[in-house]
Formats: sequence, C-alpha cells, structure tokens
Amino acid sequence: MLYRAFVEEDDDNAIHRIEYYHTPSRWQDNALPENNPIRDEAAWSNEIKYLDATNTVISDEIKEIPDNTGGIYIFYIKGTNLTFIENHILYVGRSRYTDNQNIRKRAMEYYSETNRVLIKKMFRLWRNHLYYRYYASTDNTFIDKAEATLIRAILPPMNEKIPDKVNVQPAVPAFQ
Repeated sequence: MLYRAFVEEDDDNAIHRIEYYHTPSRWQDNALPENNPIRDEAAWSNEIKYLDATNTVISDEIKEIPDNTGGIYIFYIKGTNLTFIENHILYVGRSRYTDNQNIRKRAMEYYSETNRVLIKKMFRLWRNHLYYRYYASTDNTFIDKAEATLIRAILPPMNEKIPDKVNVQPAVPAFQ
C-alpha cells in the first residue's frame, strides 16, 4: 500500500495532522550564537510529562517546578516507539520573572487555558503524550529575545504569533 493512501484512509490521521516547516535558511537566519547557554541541553530541565499517569490532572513534577525564576519552555509530544528521538515541538513560550509571574505559575496556567484555540487543541489531541521542558532564567531581556528567536527558527504549529514581528499592511488610499 502506498504511504499517502494509508494516511488518507484513516480519519484519525486527518484530525491529528499538523504542519511543520523544516527550513534550513530560517534556522540559519535565526540561529542562536554557539556560546548561548540555551543551546546546551544540560542547561534545560529534565523531561516532564505534563499530566499525571491518568492524564486528567497536572503532574506533580509540573507542580514542583521552581517558582523563583522565569524562563523559556517547550511543550512537545513524544511518540511511543522511538522515545529517545520521536519528539515533536508543538509550542515555545516564555515566562518573565516578576512579582506576579514565574515559570511554575505559567506552566500551571496552561491547564486552564480556555480562550486559545490551538492550546485547547494541543491538550485535546495529545494530552496523553504531552511533555514539557524549561530553561530557567531571571534575565527578562534574554527570555524575550530567546523566545522570539526560537519561535522564528522552529515555527511551532501551536504558536499563533511571532512575538517581535508585526504585520504591516501596505497603505491603501481611502478614497480614489
């Protein structure tokens, strides 16, 4: 059987379909400097399953994320066959470190996110396979720049906006 025919005959595949853009020129144009610590996997948290074993409530590991830092975080889905490599980034975000916000609080807020269609879709379709990692930082300027750079480079399918890009429409005369 041909691959495309196999995929097309199953409606479940259509429901779970998302687009990824693997554009080497965009990766290069948005590459973080070699010495940027965010590029070091060891500087990131361990992998955390976002929901508990029942996939109904936030996992204890998410509840134990530090509350004395901000940072960058990634939601991704993890397959079940080649778990060491079968990971797909869905969303990149940031949490500034302020009196009212930190990385733990931000992580917990996603579970009750009700107004964002793509976040709701992320939980609806992949809740059992949803994982989370974060890079802790209290440097809010670094956090903002790193998030924007990663979103531009990766274009995660559940991100709706590129934080530092503004859509500029060409001027059109009101009256002709």
